[in-house]
Amino acid sequence: MIIREDNLEFDFDDNHWKVFKFDDHPYYRDRMEKLDGTKAIDFLGIFDDQLFLIEVKDFRGHTPENRGRLLKGELPIEIAQKVRDSLACIVGAYRNPSHTGYWHPYAKLLCNPDKRVKVVVWLETDPPPSHPRSRQRLGASVSMNAFKRKLTWLDSRVLVCNINGGGLPDVEVRNFSTS
Repeated sequence: MIIREDNLEFDFDDNHWKVFKFDDHPYYRDRMEKLDGTKAIDFLGIFDDQLFLIEVKDFRGHTPENRGRLLKGELPIEIAQKVRDSLACIVGAYRNPSHTGYWHPYAKLLCNPDKRVKVVVWLETDPPPSHPRSRQRLGASVSMNAFKRKLTWLDSRVLVCNINGGGLPDVEVRNFSTS
């Protein structure tokens, strides 16, 4: 299944992934989004009997105006809030009799204390022009720690990925342009 977000195309292997664009799902749009301030992650998926919540941020070409969100810790807070609201949506949808079947596999994994929820922050930024590649990895590591601190309440595994390093299993990610 191919899902586009920002300037990226995610090709999830249909044999291993059950995934959809969470923030476009009718239950979220028609019910949860109506509550002021509610936010949602981009993709919800199951791979290898594990629940994945995936948020995509493509700051390439817009890194300077988003630098503050990264350096001041605003982005980790924003993503933690999206995760919180998305989990509430999963539970609410599962408890709705007309939606229970669709949401059952997600709610089952979410509520199973033996299964760890994986939160993936897919973060694309412009490379610093004067920094070697090892400095980029260090920057990603620092970012990952900030995301982990904001999500300690969930007992999740947090991954920060991008097109050049670190990725999701059985997923190909490509740049695309609509022009």
